[in-house]
Amino acid sequence: MKSVSYAGLTFSTADDIADALLRLAAALGQNERAETVEIPVVDDDGRATSVQLVIGPASQFISRPVDSPYADPHDDVLLDALRRRIRSLDMPRAAAVSQSEFDRFDIDDPD
Repeated sequence: MKSVSYAGLTFSTADDIADALLRLAAALGQNERAETVEIPVVDDDGRATSVQLVIGPASQFISRPVDSPYADPHDDVLLDALRRRIRSLDMPRAAAVSQSEFDRFDIDDPD
């Protein structure tokens, strides 16, 4: 299990969910986007609950492994969705190029 701190809140969640959350925050930041996400957590009394987070370019997470007597709040469906979203943000995108930029490219001399 990992303890994650964000915006003054600290919560515990499964290792793979914490890792995916941080990777998603980095991918959103690189794409200058923000999104909300709800993840399962374990509260201080060991009860399963959830937190909703807004993550984006200014997100600053801290994650560290912790020993816990409680079961990981694992969610395979959420984890798959987070991983798909990260991949979609990491995919290259086509971009329009102005004619002047295009004219500067010499197809015969790529250097």
